[in-house]
Amino acid sequence: MSELRQNFLTGNWAVIAPERGEKPRALAPPTTMSLENHPEYTPSCPFCPDNEEKFPLEVIDTCGASPDKWITKIINNKYKLFDDLPTCPIGPEPFKKSGIYSYYQGCGNHYLVIESRIHNRPMGAMSQEEICNTLNSYLKISRLFRENPNNLVTIVFKNQGTSAGASQTHAHSQIVGSRIVPALIRNAMHVQDKIFDDNGTCALCTILDHELHLKERVGFETEHSAVLSPYAASAPYEIWIVPKRHFACYEDILDVELTDIAIALKRVLSAYIAKLNNPDFNYFFHSAPHPLSHVPFYHMYVQILPRLTIAGGFEAGTRIPVNTVWPEAVPEFLFDGK
Repeated sequence: MSELRQNFLTGNWAVIAPERGEKPRALAPPTTMSLENHPEYTPSCPFCPDNEEKFPLEVIDTCGASPDKWITKIINNKYKLFDDLPTCPIGPEPFKKSGIYSYYQGCGNHYLVIESRIHNRPMGAMSQEEICNTLNSYLKISRLFRENPNNLVTIVFKNQGTSAGASQTHAHSQIVGSRIVPALIRNAMHVQDKIFDDNGTCALCTILDHELHLKERVGFETEHSAVLSPYAASAPYEIWIVPKRHFACYEDILDVELTDIAIALKRVLSAYIAKLNNPDFNYFFHSAPHPLSHVPFYHMYVQILPRLTIAGGFEAGTRIPVNTVWPEAVPEFLFDGK
C-alpha cells in the first residue's frame, strides 16, 4: 500500500509507492554520464583545458598551482539567467507594472564552476581536493554575490546528465544571484517560521535530533554533518546532507563543516555510481536569503535528487511527487547500513 508523507520543512506532500517501482523501466532510464562513453579530453568541449582559444571564457577565478594549471575554475556564464547590467538599479526597487501584471529586469549574476580538468570525471569520481575546491568556490561566489544589493538570494545547484537539465557533459555546477526569492524557499521559510513560533525550535534541527536518535533513515554521519534519507523523500534515493550546527546561509559555513560536506558529498555520489549506475541527478543548496542570514528557524542543507523516474500526469498535475522506494531502505542499499 502506498503512503502519503508530508515534508516537515515545506508542508508539501509526497506519495511513497514501492509497488510502482515494479513497473517496467521504473528505475532504469539510460545513464548519460557513463565513464566509458567519454574521453578524458575532447576538442569540442568549451570547459576542457587547452581549448581556451577556441572557446574564449570570462574567467573569474581559479583554484590550483597557477591559472594555467587550474584544478577548479569559476567562469561567467555565457548563457546567464540574470546579469549585473548597467541599467540595473543600485538596490532593489518596486516591481514594474504592465496593466495587472508585474515585471522586473533580470538583474543579478550567474556563474559556472568547472569542477575538474578531466572531461569524463563525474563528481562522485573526483578527488577530495576537487570537491573541496568546488564547495570553496561556491562560498567565495556566494559572499561576492551578497555584496550586490540586487541579489537577495544566492542559488547553488548542479545538473548532471540531460534528464537533469545539463547541456554539457564536463562536470560543472551553477551559482545564480537573484532579485527574486523563489516560492520554494519562501514557502519553506513560512512553514518553518510557523514551526519555530509554535515550538521554539528549528524544524531541521528537530528532524536531525529525531533521525539521529531513531537511526532508521541515517545513511552515515561525519563529525559535523549527517546524511539522511528524508522521511518524505520526493524521489527514489533522495539524500539530504545536513550540517549539525544551526546556520541559515551557506556563506556562514565553517571550514570544518565545508570539508565534512565535501566528504559526505563524495561518499553519496560514489554510492550512486556504484549502486545506481551513475544516474543523472540534481543537487540544490538550501540557503536563506541574504537579509535573513541569521534567522533561528531556517537551517542550511544540501538536497540531492537522482533522476531515476519520469513524472507522469498525476505528478505534473498535482505537483505531488511519487516515490517508488521506501526511504527506510535507502541507507542499507546505498551505504550498507553504515
